[in-house]
Amino acid sequence: MSEICPISFKQVDENAARSNAILSVIAVGLFLATSYKFIIVFLIVDFFIRGFIDPLYSFNTAISKSILRIINNKPKLIDGSPKIFSAKLGFFMSTFIFVFSYFDLHVATTILGAMLIFFALLEGVLGYCVGCKIYSFLEKAKKNQSI
Repeated sequence: MSEICPISFKQVDENAARSNAILSVIAVGLFLATSYKFIIVFLIVDFFIRGFIDPLYSFNTAISKSILRIINNKPKLIDGSPKIFSAKLGFFMSTFIFVFSYFDLHVATTILGAMLIFFALLEGVLGYCVGCKIYSFLEKAKKNQSI
């Protein structure tokens, strides 16, 4: 699939995005194992910052960049629009996980948590961003409708 022109001209470090995904896997896994709601609230806030404010102010991005700096990993800048869209999807998924857990809907909480873990693992381990693919599909569909 060809790349779509960005809706913003922000760039993000792909390595930091992949590291953020691993931190998200850890957070959701800890939440599902312990049911400590502050863990998922932390993730909600972090996804909100990355998706709606600026990824530079994200807690997980700061942690990821620190780790990458320690191991002398060079930044690999890519278009930020798909990653920002993915953070918005993560925000909504983690918000629903919180809501489902608040109402003791354990099966729904577990299923949505497992989905978020799966998507984040794809990104973190394989570099395959499901949210980015959805973003590209939606942008291509918008482009085709405007013709």
